[in-house]
Amino acid sequence: MQGHQETANGLNILCMDIDGGGVRGLSSLIILQEIMNRVAKADTKEKAHPYQYFDFIAGTGTGGISACMLGRLRMPVEKAILEYAKLFQEVFKDKKMSGPSMYKGTKLQSALKTMMREAAVDEEETMNKHREDNGCKTAIFAMARHNLNAGLPVLFRSYTVTTNPGPDCTICEACYATMAHPDLFKSIDIIESSVPQSYVGGELGCINPIAHVLSEVDRVYPDRQVASIISIGAGHARTIQVPSPSRWIRTQDVIVTKEMATDSERVAEEMVARFEGTSGVYFRFNVDQGMQSMQDGSWERLGEAMQHTRSYLQKGETTQKLEAAVRASMERRGTISTTHAAGKMSRVVDISIRLTGFKRCPTPTPFYTGREDENTQMITRITGGNNKLRVCVIYGLGGVGKTQLVLSVIERTWDKWDHIIYVDASSTEAIEKTLEEFGIAKNVGKECKDVIEWLESCGERWLVVFDNVDTPSTNIQQYIPARGPGGSVLITTRLPDLAKLADSSGSVCHLSSMSPIDGTALLLKIASWGNKSISDNDMRSAEGLVQDFGYLALAIVHAGAYIAHSQGMTIAEYRSLFLSQRRRMLDEYNELPLIAKLDRREDTVYTTWKLCYDQLKLESRELLWLIAYLHYDGISVDIFKRAAQEMDSKTYPLPLTNLESEAQNHVKGYLTMFLASDGNWDTVKFTGVMADLASFSLVNFDRINLTYRVHVLVHDWAKTVIPKSPELAVECTATLLSLSIDGGDDAGSLAFKRQLGLHVTSVLTHSSNLGGNHIDYFQSVYYYTGQWGQATKLTKQLLAVFQQELGDDNPKTWEVASNLAHTYSRLGQWDEALHLQTQVLNASKGLHGEEHPSTLRSMSDLALTYLDLGRRSEAEQLGVRVLNARKRLLGVEHPDTLTSMNNLALTYFDLGRYNEAEQMGAQVINARKQLLGENHPFTLTSANNLALTYLRLGRYAEAEQLQSQVLNARKQVLGERHPSTVTSMNNLALTYLRLGRYDEAEQLQVQILNVQKQLLEEKQPSTLASMSNLASTYAHLSRWDEARELLHKVIGVAETTFGYQHPHTQTYRNNLTDIQNERQMELVSIFYFYLTFN
Repeated sequence: MQGHQETANGLNILCMDIDGGGVRGLSSLIILQEIMNRVAKADTKEKAHPYQYFDFIAGTGTGGISACMLGRLRMPVEKAILEYAKLFQEVFKDKKMSGPSMYKGTKLQSALKTMMREAAVDEEETMNKHREDNGCKTAIFAMARHNLNAGLPVLFRSYTVTTNPGPDCTICEACYATMAHPDLFKSIDIIESSVPQSYVGGELGCINPIAHVLSEVDRVYPDRQVASIISIGAGHARTIQVPSPSRWIRTQDVIVTKEMATDSERVAEEMVARFEGTSGVYFRFNVDQGMQSMQDGSWERLGEAMQHTRSYLQKGETTQKLEAAVRASMERRGTISTTHAAGKMSRVVDISIRLTGFKRCPTPTPFYTGREDENTQMITRITGGNNKLRVCVIYGLGGVGKTQLVLSVIERTWDKWDHIIYVDASSTEAIEKTLEEFGIAKNVGKECKDVIEWLESCGERWLVVFDNVDTPSTNIQQYIPARGPGGSVLITTRLPDLAKLADSSGSVCHLSSMSPIDGTALLLKIASWGNKSISDNDMRSAEGLVQDFGYLALAIVHAGAYIAHSQGMTIAEYRSLFLSQRRRMLDEYNELPLIAKLDRREDTVYTTWKLCYDQLKLESRELLWLIAYLHYDGISVDIFKRAAQEMDSKTYPLPLTNLESEAQNHVKGYLTMFLASDGNWDTVKFTGVMADLASFSLVNFDRINLTYRVHVLVHDWAKTVIPKSPELAVECTATLLSLSIDGGDDAGSLAFKRQLGLHVTSVLTHSSNLGGNHIDYFQSVYYYTGQWGQATKLTKQLLAVFQQELGDDNPKTWEVASNLAHTYSRLGQWDEALHLQTQVLNASKGLHGEEHPSTLRSMSDLALTYLDLGRRSEAEQLGVRVLNARKRLLGVEHPDTLTSMNNLALTYFDLGRYNEAEQMGAQVINARKQLLGENHPFTLTSANNLALTYLRLGRYAEAEQLQSQVLNARKQVLGERHPSTVTSMNNLALTYLRLGRYDEAEQLQVQILNVQKQLLEEKQPSTLASMSNLASTYAHLSRWDEARELLHKVIGVAETTFGYQHPHTQTYRNNLTDIQNERQMELVSIFYFYLTFN
């Protein structure tokens, strides 16, 4: 929890065991190589070697040889592996024919001298010659041959000590001594004070010398702290079977090896018990499978040994332990004293000693990625107090990484504090227990108030972290000291209201989703855990998967851990499964073995929000249920307000089904609570319910667009808590939407419909059997917002329903058919439109008569289709007929009459009768301004058409002025991506072209094409027109090749779509001919461009 400030340069200790003189010893060096590679990967500095990285390296037997090469001879790991293999292959390749020992000592001596020469060291150099005391210290263990009973080893040191210094001998002698097991080599005599002393291998008394190593470290470094203790074995040998005795494979050799391994693991288990109360210090590595049958001399199995070691290193448990060991050794944080590590303190430590001795704050995950800005913000605030208490609050949705951010901040400021108190603030009881324990440890009192008073007056540097303050009923403020020079407080919470506890606005951090780059990096880092390979396809899938997760840190971590653990699971496959089984795939994290998890929390992504849900008011939960099937973004109050205000007057074309009736009763009953007694919308009531959701970070308010947003995964999770069938839940949301949609085409109604497109799509995605009553309203959303493809699909579906339910004699059926024909026209499908409009006209005549408004509307639509098909005379004839009838029946200024005049003006324009087109267009626009207003879509259509007429009449300045006005108004009323807005942009670009402002024209036309390619198919008329216009601009800029290439493409699409003889196709072909002839001077006057009318 807390403690006195520790040293920032804790010791790193490396101990290597013996393997009994066989090939298995190589595995310990391969494990060390993996550790050093990970260190190099994590550190951008020059690659460090073991003698530079570890403060103390020791070993016995073959481990002693490795320790000498790495520490005393300062070999890189790679060179040590090579020399190890050469030395032991030479020593163990031949056995003696007779004698008590199996191998020749002379060969061992010769091989050791060769090793010395390879290291560029004199073969007679002593162990402790020319070595600085402050560098890496090396110790090799052996046993005195005539004094084995005490089990106390003899140390051959690379440094000097004043008491019991050990033999002063050469490096070769020390290495021979540690290897001299009686069954393998004869003993060695070393002269000490003119008296020969005989030594045998250290494994006879300390096969795993770790306990002796730690005692020696305490002796050499009596006042130091330890950061990491890495103990590496040479592979388990417990299951070796004793073979039949023979001269070549002697039973005692195998027994010796087995006993050695058993003793080694017994010591390892004792060390685990010794460090049980101190995690992240002692790390034991030992290959557990595949090494058992490798006997001494099995050098032909070198490759097999390496494979077993690599397999061991790829295990999830090993990888996690490696990451922890690397992190601890790189941080060099003093966690335990050398005295404690040596076992000179009781393992049952009083809580006060434990608390004041160590900081028990968790460490961040080794995979922590990104959040640099937030880290910098928090570190700056808590360390820049200038003797003033700082209180910082980090709030956000559960799973965004608040705790990990705080742990990272602690990690980076560790040496700034005298005391760190890490408090699990999930409950009042947990808070008070932690503070009371601290008070007892510091002898400042047994109650919380004693601790708080001490913090306020102690004058030391302290940091208190209240993590996961997620319960509104917890009064966290009472536990925050009122003052405290040098003190800081960090709070993490899902409750935005707690932000007011921060000392200033700069001390508040609203943590949201990760950035795409950081999120992808985090996923790849975890998924490749254990050296799992990542393909190019997985790299691409990773970007999509983190986007599917809404860049939520917890989801990324859990998915990465699952992929890393699951052999054969790729990121691409996981994403495919996730898209169809979202909850199951995220919940699979809970099924992983404990060692494969990256944290100890039991929450999955979906269950982490259950705590918040359980604390919501009932009306807030019901609101969440309705939101669950809307789109997760752009949720406006208007949806609920309009639905509530329109629900009593709403009518549907078909009788309600049982499901529709049940949903409507529920939605109307719920919305009623937001209506005041006078029937008006109660903003305060609705805002209060939304605030309840926002208070747990389940929704966020977008202050720019004045809408609410739900995280994409919260949005998915919300569907799982609805206590209704999915069919009824979707139907309730569909009812909410259809109740909110009116039939208006004024600016306010169009702006609202523009907000609904994504919500309608969301409902349709989740319901394939939505009834005609909802579709009738939903298709109008697509229609009025210019989403012609979606509108066509829904309208066709609606027409089929009406034909079945209402029949062909119902006017509503033919009204829908007329709407479908209109969407066909917008898509350039004029033959389909003509066919359907002819049917509609004939039906209308039969149902209503020749001059009924519906019949005249059908005739007017048909006239426009004639114009689109290039049948201009027929269009004019029919248009005049409709106009005359409407004038007579409805009056000159009736909206329908004005529509006929507008359409006839278009026909005059196409016929080249520009003066007539101008005269009639001016009359229409003036009348519509009076009747509908200047910014009504119909008024803007008239203005657009009149501006085009000005352009043809050479009145460019008037055209530009009017087109600019129309474009700005359409952006405001219809939105920047509406097809009519794009048309205005296109026409303005043509005017720039006429004015010789080619660069401006090109810039606008490229922008237009990019939008159209996203919204429309390339074969649609407006897209082809834009491409043709851009080709014209290229020609004016003398970019002939680009112009020709683009027009060739336009002509090819036009011939396929419209036909070879269609006027548009012929126009594009003529344009290409002009460019090929390079009649540059005539381009302005004769280059015909297609003008899009609306």
